[in-house]
Amino acid sequence: MVLILSEKIFTIPINEAFDEHDGCPMCRLHRALEETSLTYVLGAAMMEPDVRIKMNEAGFCHEHFAKLRGIKNKLALALILESHLADVNSLLETEVSGRKGFFKKKEPDADAGDKLSALSGSCFACKRIRSTELRYYSNIAYLWDSDEKFHEKFRSQPYICVTHTAGILEAGRRELKAEKYQSLYEDITALNRAYLDKLRASVTEFTVSFDHRNAGTPLSDEARNSIEKALEFLN
Repeated sequence: MVLILSEKIFTIPINEAFDEHDGCPMCRLHRALEETSLTYVLGAAMMEPDVRIKMNEAGFCHEHFAKLRGIKNKLALALILESHLADVNSLLETEVSGRKGFFKKKEPDADAGDKLSALSGSCFACKRIRSTELRYYSNIAYLWDSDEKFHEKFRSQPYICVTHTAGILEAGRRELKAEKYQSLYEDITALNRAYLDKLRASVTEFTVSFDHRNAGTPLSDEARNSIEKALEFLN
């Protein structure tokens, strides 16, 4: 596997994330990406007309609109909303499309319903984060192929969440030779199975604590936090 220099730079934050051992390392990277992306949206992006156009067209999902609201830059958010609302208004001015008749082969033109449906599933921040995450996945495959020390960092993680396990394995299957992919597959599944054994036991301990026969039995810290831990793993 060969990565150009501009791509290899992504191995730096990956190694830093895998140096820690608290939860999923890829979720740490995702949170950092989200923070820098939202800061960029209300900062440097405001000075780039091409980016402003893309933000207007894509909009933001409900979650990222809420997080943008929590950042202390109301003027920048208001300017984004002003432009985006104008774009939404233009969609509402789209003429109704003709319904497809029984003898008509031509599909009807998109109308406001189609365009608003596409917009509702679009988010500038999500796209930006996803683009970088795909590079992270490729760089993890590169590190697995070229750096034995990274294998040890990988194996020492408590777990990799479901979403990021899927992304890593997809990149590995696409970019690694069969032998290397098999070692990655075996290590990541073994890692997660070991964590799942403990997690399931903790969730079971929590559920059976509600049985009247276990009244007064103290819960372990693992069981008390098991619901939150399970949700983090299933992310």
